[in-house]
Amino acid sequence: MRNSLMDRAPGNQIDVILTHPHHQQTLRTMIELIADLRRCQLAADLYEFQERLFRLVLDVERRRSEISRVVKRLKKPGGTVPRGAPDLGTGLDPSDLDSWLLEDEVFERIWRQLKSIGDALAWRAFGYDRRVIVALSRNASPGLMQGKEGLAKEREFIQTAWRDNGQFVLHHDLTAALRVGDLSVFYDDGSVLLHEVKTNSNRRIKRQDQILIDTSMVLADKATLLPSGFTPVRTRIPFVTNLRGLGEVLGLAHERTGIQAGVVSPGRAVVAASQYTAAHHYREDTFGDRFSIELGRSRRKIGIRSPEHTLSLTSLDSAARWPTRPPWAIYPVAPEVAASLIADAMFFFVCMSPDVIINRLADAGVQADWIQPLDDSADWSKPLLRVAATSGNQLWFTSLNPEAIASLMLEFIDLRAWCRQVALMLTGDVPTGTRPWPCFTDEYKAWA
Repeated sequence: MRNSLMDRAPGNQIDVILTHPHHQQTLRTMIELIADLRRCQLAADLYEFQERLFRLVLDVERRRSEISRVVKRLKKPGGTVPRGAPDLGTGLDPSDLDSWLLEDEVFERIWRQLKSIGDALAWRAFGYDRRVIVALSRNASPGLMQGKEGLAKEREFIQTAWRDNGQFVLHHDLTAALRVGDLSVFYDDGSVLLHEVKTNSNRRIKRQDQILIDTSMVLADKATLLPSGFTPVRTRIPFVTNLRGLGEVLGLAHERTGIQAGVVSPGRAVVAASQYTAAHHYREDTFGDRFSIELGRSRRKIGIRSPEHTLSLTSLDSAARWPTRPPWAIYPVAPEVAASLIADAMFFFVCMSPDVIINRLADAGVQADWIQPLDDSADWSKPLLRVAATSGNQLWFTSLNPEAIASLMLEFIDLRAWCRQVALMLTGDVPTGTRPWPCFTDEYKAWA
């Protein structure tokens, strides 16, 4: 499975991107940010953390705007680098358009990496309640803050609420996940108010107001997420994971030779790499071969006999791309490991046996079959798994989208717990026509 960074950049440019001075500095900064976020206890801690993150994100957005100006200039016939252009951090030819396109790639990555720290702040502020994240993620991404109309008013609201009332106000633009409303106001009694800031009240859009109302109803367990039709459904099934196994494999990859494989649960294997450690043990032309060998060996260990019938997902280049996925910064791993996953200095591939998943579902009373071939031709925008179960004298059935499978794999949810959750959604207790988005109980215990 190719990841999006590999698709966009040739091999030699990937090394330039990952070793770019600003990219490496951001990695060091993220280690500090993640450690600081985990130490936050009071509203004052969250407020000060957010202020620091705001300055970092805004600085990166200004740099992206400067780079964009140079790129537009160089794309014109006879275009030259404008006066006052920023210095390249790569040592490449500043008069070459490709040098600036690579610089744009670097700072787009840095921007997403910092936004993923903002996502971790949001998960922390909302008590790791996935229902909130899902409910607030269903709009289009707002894009850059820099130059945004209304930013000054949003900042004023945040600072005034803190100064006058001691209230922490979460700024949604610092995240990739929160796309409904501009702000979340946290009150001392534990309640949260979604707030939309408009520079001109006469220009308020009724649709935006209705989305705020609908979201509040969803979080009160009284509505469905439109237009998706999904309804967050609480269950009493505990959130059980094999995340500890992932942490152990990542740690060994860093401590040993840079590549480490392990079977973390029946039917599930992980191959992890620490790029900086691997650089001391492998040549560039042997690293990929060694990783592929370990991947093939791991697949065989969990009973996968054919590359054409396997489930594989990677952590690579995924920071702040899927708004409902937990960000790496809240995974129960050391801050340096979490930051390295965000920056792709470390990465992993997780494999699961499709047959083991089918068998475990059967143990839970669920009949299942894969709708698509599980190879490179699979379309992950379409349903992947059909499930059905009998309750009373009625057959209930549905199909699971790829994101449901992604959560099983990348969050290392215990397979039996996941199958129980699927079975529960097929008992008939969920209203007809509902597309349930099941949420485990006590999920907050799993995250940092």
